[in-house]
Amino acid sequence: MQEQQSSKKFGRILLGVCGGIGLTVLAVPFLTPALRRHALPYVPATREQLDNIFNLLKQYSTKQRQHLIDLGSGDGRIVFEAIQQGFPRATGIEINRVLVYYARLKAYLSNQGNICKFKRANLWKHDLSKYDTIVLFGVDTMMEPLLKKLSKEISDESIVITCRCEFVMK
Repeated sequence: MQEQQSSKKFGRILLGVCGGIGLTVLAVPFLTPALRRHALPYVPATREQLDNIFNLLKQYSTKQRQHLIDLGSGDGRIVFEAIQQGFPRATGIEINRVLVYYARLKAYLSNQGNICKFKRANLWKHDLSKYDTIVLFGVDTMMEPLLKKLSKEISDESIVITCRCEFVMK
C-alpha cells in the first residue's frame, strides 16, 4: 500500500517536472525578444492591418510588385496575404524558430511552399536588396538604424510599409 502511494507521488512529481520543462521550452522563444536590443514581441497582424497594408500597396504602387519580404514575419500572415493579393513570391524572416517552423508548416499544408519562403534570420544581417516590397511592424528604437540599413540596401523603386511606427527623416 505504501509502495503504491510512493509510486503515485513519484509519478506526480515527474509529471510536474516534465510539464514545467515543457512550458519553459515553449515559452522561451516568445519571451526572449524582451531581452534583445530592440524588443519586439510576437503579436499577430489583424485582418484590418492586413487590409491597410495591401490597400496602401495598391494605392502607391505604379508597377506590379515581384517579391515581398515581411521583417519579423511571425506566423506568416502577411506573406500568405501577399500571395493571395497576387505577389509571385513572398518571404518572411523571423528570429523565433517556433514561428518559422509553424509558418513553413502552414505553407506546406496549403501547397504554397514553392512561392512562400520562411527563414530564421536576423533582420539586421539579412540582405534586403532583392526585395521590391518590404513590410514590418516596428518599434521606435529600431526605426533610425533600420532607415540607415534600408538606404544602403534597397533601390529607389522599393516600397517600405512600416506599421505602428514611422521613419523620421532628418
